[in-house]
Amino acid sequence: MPAMLAEPLTWRRQATKFQCRCFTAVPPWSCPRPIALASVRWATTLWEAAASAHTRSQLFSAGLPHGRPFVFLEVRQMSDTRYLAIAFSSRIANGHLRTAVTAAAPPDAKVVRTRSDVVAAVFEVGEDVDARSEGERLRRRVSKEADDDELSVAVSGPKRGATGAHLALLQAEQAVSLVRTNGGKAKTTHFEDLGSYRFVLGQPESDIEAFAERVLGPLADDDRYADLVRTLDAYLKLHGSVNGVARELYLHRNTVRQRLRRIGQLTGAKLSSSDDRLALQLALLGRQALERIAS
Repeated sequence: MPAMLAEPLTWRRQATKFQCRCFTAVPPWSCPRPIALASVRWATTLWEAAASAHTRSQLFSAGLPHGRPFVFLEVRQMSDTRYLAIAFSSRIANGHLRTAVTAAAPPDAKVVRTRSDVVAAVFEVGEDVDARSEGERLRRRVSKEADDDELSVAVSGPKRGATGAHLALLQAEQAVSLVRTNGGKAKTTHFEDLGSYRFVLGQPESDIEAFAERVLGPLADDDRYADLVRTLDAYLKLHGSVNGVARELYLHRNTVRQRLRRIGQLTGAKLSSSDDRLALQLALLGRQALERIAS
């Protein structure tokens, strides 16, 4: 049933006939299983809204107490709530940026600092919101509040439920850190605009790093293999063309082949396998994304 009937608490009996008490949903980041008590109304209000004797009969059949006050509770899960996350990166002091974001964001927004130079806002939005337009609108407001005409902004969402809110926050945070190092100042970027980076971001950076280390093996973080990493990157981007890699890196074809064999030995990957090539490409992409985010 979408509703529950419950006995009234003592203090509620002192309420006036048409009093209505509304409760705001618990934010998803502060409660593991948020439930919204959408409305609490006195029986008299519900009773007067009943249009017919048939409706009243149905209420009695559902357990409505005769001649006694009761409380009507409508309960819904937060899974249908849509959230938008907008992250801001600025050259100004973080405390000032957070103050500016708090002033510009909706009153119910949760404003958090996610990095030393990034502040993000997460808030509930309706079905018809345009994420890009909302991000640009807030970018202009925060830019004015913070007096920063180079403010970078990234948007993610809308996404549904507590899990969606967390994912949107992570995506927006990573996106704004990525684009700011690549000429993304004074503009608004949506996570969907990141191209192939979308396939590796949107998860904890420790997970991205662990994936890269597992797939690349010693190539992941050993400077001794920098030449092999460049060769592998070129090989994957040029669709496995040895001749193309030789021209790109000014190498002899035999040198390229020797390096590819060495890459296979160190990583355990079969470069003839499309699945292995895809895993290697994603690992390199994740590694590049982390380097840019950290810079």
